[in-house]
Amino acid sequence: MPREIITIQTGQCGNQIGAQFWQQLCQEHGISADGMLEDFATSGNDRKDVFFYQADDDHYIPRSILVDLEPRVISNIMDSQYGNLYNPENIYLSNDGSGAGNNWASGYAQGERICEDIMEMLDREADNSDSLEGFNLLHSIAGGTGSGLGSFLLERLSDRYPKKL
Repeated sequence: MPREIITIQTGQCGNQIGAQFWQQLCQEHGISADGMLEDFATSGNDRKDVFFYQADDDHYIPRSILVDLEPRVISNIMDSQYGNLYNPENIYLSNDGSGAGNNWASGYAQGERICEDIMEMLDREADNSDSLEGFNLLHSIAGGTGSGLGSFLLERLSDRYPKKL
C-alpha cells in the first residue's frame, strides 16, 4: 500500500529547493521532464507513487503545491525544462504579486487572507491519496513568504491533519 507524501513549496527558497528536489526525484525514478516514464524505468518496484501520481494519460505528476506571493520564481519554474511536470491547479500566486517584502509578519498576515485557497488544494491532493503519510514543507526560516506564510500553513496543517505532521 502506498504511503503518499504531499510537498508544499512556499516562497522563493521553498520553490527553488522544490524545483531541484523534483528534478532529482525524476532522475532517480526514471521520469522524464514531461512526466513520462523512461524505457529503463518500466520494470521494478521503486514506489514512484509516494511522491507522484499517474494521470490518465500515463504521465507522472508531483504531489506538490507551489505557493508564492510574487510570481518570479514560480514563473521561472514553469518556463524551465520541468515546467510541464506540475499540475497547474496546484499553483498559487497572489493576485497583487507584491510578495511579503522579506517581512515575516507580512507573510503570516497574508496567510490568513489566502489560507482557504491553499487548503482547498491540499485537501484535494489529500483526498486523491490512498493512504496519506504526511507533508513535506519546503520553506525558508527567515524572510517573508517562506517563513511567515510557511509558519501560518504549519499551524493550519497541524489543526486540519494533526497526525500527519
